[in-house]
Amino acid sequence: MFPPQFEDSSFRYWLTCCGARVIDRLTGQVLYRDTFTPQQSAAICRIFEGRGIYCEVAAEGRLFFEKEVIDNLHRYPVPPHHVWYMYASGRPVTVYGKLSEWFISQNVGAEKFNLYGIPQNDFGTLWNSFNELPYVVTRTSEPVGIQISCRNTNSLKAMQTILDRIGCTFDNVMSIGDSMLLDGPMITHAALGVTLQNASEQVKAIADYVTDCYDEDGFAKAVEKLIFGEEE
Repeated sequence: MFPPQFEDSSFRYWLTCCGARVIDRLTGQVLYRDTFTPQQSAAICRIFEGRGIYCEVAAEGRLFFEKEVIDNLHRYPVPPHHVWYMYASGRPVTVYGKLSEWFISQNVGAEKFNLYGIPQNDFGTLWNSFNELPYVVTRTSEPVGIQISCRNTNSLKAMQTILDRIGCTFDNVMSIGDSMLLDGPMITHAALGVTLQNASEQVKAIADYVTDCYDEDGFAKAVEKLIFGEEE
């Protein structure tokens, strides 16, 4: 779900969903994969499916949704930075029937689950149910959401795949992120670790540089200043 500016670029290697896959866009080859198994993916789906909850399931380079959600998208809190994908890209995939059965029948493993706008009465039950599964890592998100990644997913291993491919090391890497759980390892291991003003104090403490907030072009400003040497 990279924005169009990235999809139209010449960037060759993509690391997706916190390290679940590494893709060579030139050849279409998957160079690294460590996702949920189809059975694990189905077990996660069974917890929320049929409850009318907005959930994006990332797998095989697409986002998969229950038909009820797609048919009533106007009722759900689509995250602002996902709106272009949902309404303009034409790429969301509608699954007819149960999501859990689709992952089993297609033998596909999910990379990540994003649930948004969970009713307050359901949040605690869902949170506890997800965290009972030994292979998941959960984090909260806004608005009233839960993000689920695979416990085996390792962004450092995935990144090492790219570095080995191009003959570089972490001494050649700048990493930008704002989550301790998802971005912390990369920020720590990169030669230059960057975080955003909206990050927690814990993340700022491990970063080498703090740029502006995500909604104030913080990412772009960090690239312009630290890579291209442009003054603010």
